[in-house]
Amino acid sequence: MAEELPSADRSSGRVTSVAAKAIALAMAGFHLYTAFTVVFSPMIQRSVHLAFALSLLFLISPSGYALGRWELMSRWLAAIAGVFVTVYAAVEFTNPEIFRVIDPTVLDIVNGTILLFLLLEAVRRTAGTSLAVVALVFFVYAFVGPSLPGLLGHPGFDYSQVISSLYIRLEGIFGTATGASATYIYVFVLFGAFMMRMGGGDFFINLAQAIIGTARGSAAKVSIFASALFATITGTGPANAAAVGVVTIPTMIRSGYKPRVAAALEAAASVGGQITPPIMGASAFIMADLLAIPYFEIAKAAFIPAVLYFVSLFVTADLEAARQGLVGAKREDLPTVGDTMRQGWHFLVPVAVLIYFLAVEQISPARAAAWAIASFLPVWLLRELVARRRIDLGQVIEALEESSRSAVMIAAACAIVGVVMNVTDLTGLGLKFTSLIISYSGGTLISLLLLTALAAILLGTGLPTTATYLIVAILVAPALAKMGVPLLTAHLFVFYFGVISDLTPPTAVSCYVAAGIANDNGMRVSFLATRMALPALIVPFMFVYSPALLLQGDMLEILIAGVTTMVGILGVSFALIGYWRSELHLWERAAALVGGSLLIFPGLITDGLGVLLLAIVAITSWRRPGTVSAATPR
Repeated sequence: MAEELPSADRSSGRVTSVAAKAIALAMAGFHLYTAFTVVFSPMIQRSVHLAFALSLLFLISPSGYALGRWELMSRWLAAIAGVFVTVYAAVEFTNPEIFRVIDPTVLDIVNGTILLFLLLEAVRRTAGTSLAVVALVFFVYAFVGPSLPGLLGHPGFDYSQVISSLYIRLEGIFGTATGASATYIYVFVLFGAFMMRMGGGDFFINLAQAIIGTARGSAAKVSIFASALFATITGTGPANAAAVGVVTIPTMIRSGYKPRVAAALEAAASVGGQITPPIMGASAFIMADLLAIPYFEIAKAAFIPAVLYFVSLFVTADLEAARQGLVGAKREDLPTVGDTMRQGWHFLVPVAVLIYFLAVEQISPARAAAWAIASFLPVWLLRELVARRRIDLGQVIEALEESSRSAVMIAAACAIVGVVMNVTDLTGLGLKFTSLIISYSGGTLISLLLLTALAAILLGTGLPTTATYLIVAILVAPALAKMGVPLLTAHLFVFYFGVISDLTPPTAVSCYVAAGIANDNGMRVSFLATRMALPALIVPFMFVYSPALLLQGDMLEILIAGVTTMVGILGVSFALIGYWRSELHLWERAAALVGGSLLIFPGLITDGLGVLLLAIVAITSWRRPGTVSAATPR
């Protein structure tokens, strides 16, 4: 940052950089302390978390305006203001004898206004203008209700009522989303930073190559496997596409995949990591708080859908490779499983510790992640001493600093979504929207599910996954619950499509990142990635109708549901790719699509018809000789 400034201001820039580093390290220390000991009261924990996040965010994020020599001053003013208004909340709003929401002071209103402005600007700098605009629209909606017709109308509120509700209540800016960011999410971001900084990304890629590197279309399959492992730790699609894609996309292109196909496969795999246990995206931790259930229950329910998602991508990659005649790499050119495990076994220790504490001990996710970090450091130090005979503690410092820098965007997004949640509750918009969407669905569940999926994808345009999930969860998930869908199932449904919205055009960030690496058009990559992930999009519909896919029921029910869903995904994949040992005729693609889609609904008749159609396609396809192009040279 200092190098970008005029020479006269470089010393000030260096001071700012040092201050940002100190804040980042202090933020890491605060969250590790509360994870290992005990979390402070909600207002204190969340306000201190937000004080760290806002001060760091403004110091490291440029304004984007042509402020010249005033740029650094504006950052410092915003950082100091962020600390003041959040610490003020921690001091003033924790006295149980003073109920300030009803009768806020002038200073309360001023500080609340400043915090709202700072959050809007913070989100604009980190997540783009879309989320800031959405929050601003909801804020204005709180005042213009009397002028609106029909269901959108409400009595309206004065300015002090809205600001005090946003600033003082724990259902506003310091609400559930910020609470999850201040407790669970940060520690998992720190866990991911440690794993990646110490070389975990290379280990996952090498492990994937060692296991499946010789398979047909291995370059794409390695990308999918590695991205699933990587993104489940980082919890973000764009970051994964950048970190893993820089290695896997060129490898896929060299092996014979078209640049657009390589970028689309990487983007789809990177996004899918957010729905993959044991460490899912930030939204999963917020879901646990909203539903008041252990995080492990959410991770357990998401297991089979995640497996089916990546099986779908594997099938797509395999069919593309078969159609083009691509082959795998030579065994002698690949790392072996033994060598890979000897060099990186220590990366599996914290993952095992994390799963143990989540599944067996069932302690809080934050403490489980903290113990996972604590277990990783000794084995990493031992590994460094044995392998290199030296220890670079600078990597530990850098991991602590990186985690704070990565977490500030999530913190700002969670806080600004608190504005949306608060206004929705204050105006009764949630209940009105539930009635509206149920009436448009005609009272049928499948129509409601389609509308919900569409709403999640549209609302996710330009928004981070966390913001998409929260907005759809408060506006649409109650409609599913009213139609008899269990709350966990309803929230997982909207969460799934909130994640997928990161693939769909026009603002598919992961696709644009992957397209940049492949030197292709981002919009076209987005359309192709959406088509490749389309077979997996039947999974959320299937687990609504078949709760066994969420591991609810006996083993026989779970087995039957898993097998029929797998067959359905295969059918839809064959139809979309148009290949199954040989090129499929148009009627065969239609039959495969109908057959796979029929398996969405549980029942002997629909399952039987679906399997019959797919069997016909299999027989006619296998009776023809294979028609693949010449193998691409390695």
